[in-house]
Formats: sequence, structure tokens, C-alpha cells
Amino acid sequence: MRIEDVTKFFGNAARACDAIGTSQSNFTKWKKLNRGIVPAQHAVSFVIASNGELRLGLEDYPLIKDQDHPIQQAA
Repeated sequence: MRIEDVTKFFGNAARACDAIGTSQSNFTKWKKLNRGIVPAQHAVSFVIASNGELRLGLEDYPLIKDQDHPIQQAA
């Protein structure tokens, strides 16, 4: 989920932040550190706050590959 989609839906950053109870400083951090991508846990909150009108945008979040992180077997 991209920040510009969230701000477009809610009208501005302040309203978007209010919708999920986060600060506007988080938006600034996301723009700088996440290339404008909302962290997944907050993206889910935006989906809920928008009654499903905003989509998570799974293409914005890399998947963990099993071969990169092998599962440890119990002995």
C-alpha cells in the first residue's frame, strides 16, 4: 500500500493518521525509509478503517522464501 493512495482516500495525511491513531511523523518516516510504502501492520489498519475500499497491495511487500529461511525441525 502506497502513502499516496492512503492520503488520496482520506483527503490528507492528518485525516489518514487520525483514522488509524498514528502520528503524522510516521508518514514522514515511511516516505523516507520505506520508499512511500506503508508498513504492513499499518496497511492492514488502513484497509479496516476504509471498510475495505483501500487494498493491501501485496505487490508492495516482499515474500519470504522458504529456502532463504529454513524451518527448523524438532528433534
